[in-house]
Amino acid sequence: MENNWIAIDWGTTNFRAFLMNEQGECLSRVEESKGLLSVKKGDFPSTLEGLIGHWLTACPTLPILMAGMVGSKQGWKEAQYIETPASTSEFVGNTVTVFNGQANIIAGVSCSHNSVGMPDVMRGEEVQLIGLSDIIKKSTFFSILPGTHSKHVYWKDGLLERFSTVMTGELFSLLKHHSILGKDLPIQHNSQHVFLDGVCLGRQHPLNQILFSVRTRRLFDQIDEHNIESYLSGLLIGHELSQLSITESCFVVGNSLLTERYVQALNHLGFDAQQVSGDECFLAGMNHLYQSFKGENKSND
Repeated sequence: MENNWIAIDWGTTNFRAFLMNEQGECLSRVEESKGLLSVKKGDFPSTLEGLIGHWLTACPTLPILMAGMVGSKQGWKEAQYIETPASTSEFVGNTVTVFNGQANIIAGVSCSHNSVGMPDVMRGEEVQLIGLSDIIKKSTFFSILPGTHSKHVYWKDGLLERFSTVMTGELFSLLKHHSILGKDLPIQHNSQHVFLDGVCLGRQHPLNQILFSVRTRRLFDQIDEHNIESYLSGLLIGHELSQLSITESCFVVGNSLLTERYVQALNHLGFDAQQVSGDECFLAGMNHLYQSFKGENKSND
């Protein structure tokens, strides 16, 4: 147990911890809806102890490496953003310590000019990208990380070169729960045909002009009311991909259901796309950072 360590993904709504061995294998995990929003200011140490106390009881000195929104201004302690292009060594050299020095938080990444010339930021996805590079054994690639705030990322020559954020997941939730488009829907069933129809329309038209068709096509029986979410999802993802201009393969990183949907959309639009597990990428990335961090500490001894 003394040679193990803990990797933590602490986000806005969820907490996930992984007990790892020296070879980077996951031995056990803890998952709870204990994100930042549910932790009162100053309660991070006690919350962490309550979640992984059984591991710390067995070995009180286990090293802990954390990533995600826990390092934001609203989190435990702010880990400053690293400006792109960012290297793995910069992440290792810019961690901040908490929990009496036992835990380190990985820095986030900032981009001064994204694809539309705006500043952009990410926290947590950078770890998945480091892991993805190790898994696919490529130093240059393009990746989409779908989610609440989808990320489009260019990784070049071993550096996180630039990225853009698209609020597809959050828009879907807002429209589903807080607009006329999702009102009084029956139980929904996935329809690939309806989804891909939405993808094509979302790619071709301005989003604010096509969204109301979610309501009208339901009213005129052009779309079964059990497939409305498939259509809405297709419109939003199609719009997200409307500015995409790549010739290389796209690696889609995340949970299997969401990445499968993106791969279907990308393939339908003529892009080559591959699914990669978000958990596998996160653990591979954390292991890469932990081994680098441990090596740097040894060299400083």
